[in-house]
Amino acid sequence: MGDRSGPVSPAPPVCVTELTDRRTIAVGPVPDPERVLRPSFDGQDPTALLKQVPHRGTTLPPRLDVITLPRGTVWFGPGVDGIALTAEGRPVAETAMFARGDATVPAERLRQAIDIEEDWVTVVDCGWDNHYHLLTLALPKLPFARRHLPEAVVVIPARRAAPAADGRPAMLDQCLALDPDGARVRPVADGLYRPRNLHLIWPNHRQAAALHLIDGALAYFDTLARSVPPAPGRGGPRRIFIERVRDTRLLDPHAVRSLDRLLARHGFEKVRLEALDMAGQIRLFAGATHVVAAHGAGLSNIVFGSPRLRVLELNLDLDGGGTLRPWFLLLAAGRGQHYQYLNASACELADLTLGLAFDRLMGTRRQAARLRLLRLRGRLERTMSRWTGRAGA
Repeated sequence: MGDRSGPVSPAPPVCVTELTDRRTIAVGPVPDPERVLRPSFDGQDPTALLKQVPHRGTTLPPRLDVITLPRGTVWFGPGVDGIALTAEGRPVAETAMFARGDATVPAERLRQAIDIEEDWVTVVDCGWDNHYHLLTLALPKLPFARRHLPEAVVVIPARRAAPAADGRPAMLDQCLALDPDGARVRPVADGLYRPRNLHLIWPNHRQAAALHLIDGALAYFDTLARSVPPAPGRGGPRRIFIERVRDTRLLDPHAVRSLDRLLARHGFEKVRLEALDMAGQIRLFAGATHVVAAHGAGLSNIVFGSPRLRVLELNLDLDGGGTLRPWFLLLAAGRGQHYQYLNASACELADLTLGLAFDRLMGTRRQAARLRLLRLRGRLERTMSRWTGRAGA
């Protein structure tokens, strides 16, 4: 009989929590985002935001583990950077969460992986070219790698996006230049690599942002900030609005007009982060007292803000599932900052609620006083209508 064997099917994915060669290197407290969350107006329901916080409402403590894959494989390439596979070729699902393409590798391709007689640790995910992913999900793992895996080589993709028009290096290189140990991180070319041991640093939760619940995870940003020289002169603005070149999340022209009026009234300066290098962004947020922004990667710079920073996020149900992303709430909680939000998907960007939100953010009573006057005028008009009706009877 002939050989009926066809191509070998790729091995199925495996969850990081199913991998047994692991050790805990850090823990975190039970999530308590409510301590910094402030309602933007009386009666605001935070359920859509809070129900997405990792570990909230469970007895499972947030934990950060080192997971070792003996003869595991790591894949670097466009849209697949940092995908880890076991020695049997099973992709670790969490490392492929943001893959832009098929995360599985055929057996014949796996056999062509380059053997490396070193221990490697990878910290990036497939979305590392996004500012939020790079800044808050990848770089904070570096000090844990150095402390707990001193013999392992930290590897990152050598491939970079094209430099900015003004010739600035890629944002990853700018961050590593501010890191005193950044030169120890090794860029590697695209390909499949099989080190002696492949190490992952991962929280015990499917959401990568659970990293922000771990004690010490956000301390890395103080290291970067200390490397930034102070700005000459008087420094930057204290009240900032993050403006984007192409912002599809604030489409309602009425909301935009109301927002512009409130920003001007309270002395906010519009800032485009694309025009600043990493050092400039760090200085901007370190000196800010108030920041307003639509949900987006640029808001992750609040990790450089002090505990006095007050944040208003214009959030949005991005996937139509009736939920909001709590990632900037977690960052604000980790830094002890005042945090508010408005849900654009629930029509909370109306003129009245925007005004009330700015009242809370700035500690003023303008919109509340206006609301009281409107209610008083309404009662007076109803009273006058009743008297007029009686007089005409």
